Parts: sequence; structure tokens; C-alpha cells
Amino acid sequence: MTRAVWLIGIIVLATACSGTTNDGEQSADGATATLDPRLVPTTSIVFSGTALELLPELGIEMSRLSSQISEDGDEDKATVARITAIWAAAQPEVEAARPDLLESFQTTVDMATSAVDRNRPADADKAFSNLTRLIDNYTGDG
Repeated sequence: MTRAVWLIGIIVLATACSGTTNDGEQSADGATATLDPRLVPTTSIVFSGTALELLPELGIEMSRLSSQISEDGDEDKATVARITAIWAAAQPEVEAARPDLLESFQTTVDMATSAVDRNRPADADKAFSNLTRLIDNYTGDG
């Protein structure tokens, strides 16, 4: 009797899951499932403001990166996404005002991205140190 109950349970579960499809995939009966685009979360991050507003925010995000790389989880990836987005918003103004610093800023952002990709907290610390000097140089504080 117990064996029959287990068998029925397995059949019910298998049948319930057989019609499940991913976005755009066709099921065995030919039906196509699609996801409502309003229900799919977006991953775009958009920042706006002046470079003088954005660069300190970039520094705050970069200051967190080393410890996040050392910890379990994906917070470091989210932080590097914010770093990249902040830099994308600040870059045009930095390029217009201080083109001599543009390549150094980009190298620093690339270093932060690489630190996350390669799991290297020390590289994130170095990127933060470089960024601090660059921000001081941009704002005239250094």
C-alpha cells in the first residue's frame, strides 16, 4: 500500500511539472509560454548628476568592494555594477572638463571590475586608493 502511495505521488509530481516551460520554449503539446515583460525585473542602473556629485558616490561604492569580495555572496557584483553605472554617468563631464584624467579613471574602474572577476580584494583596495587620488585631483583637493 505504501509503495502505491509513493508511486502515485511521483506520477502526480511528474505530471504537474511536465507542462512547465521557460520563456519562449515549446512544451510537448506545442503550446508556447511567454513571460509578461512587466513582471521580469530589469538590471539597468541609471545614475544622474554632475561629476562633482557622482564621483564621491563612486568612491563610496568602491570603498565597500574589497570587503565584499572577501565575503560570500554576490554583493560585490552588484557593487561593481553600480560603480560602472556611476562612471558611465560621470564620464562625459570628466572627459569635457579634465580629459587628462579620463584614462586613469577608466583604468581604475576596470581594475575594480577585474578585482571582482578574479576574486582579488587587494586589487579592489588599490583601485579605491587610486580613485581617491583621482577624485582629489579632479576636484582640486589634491
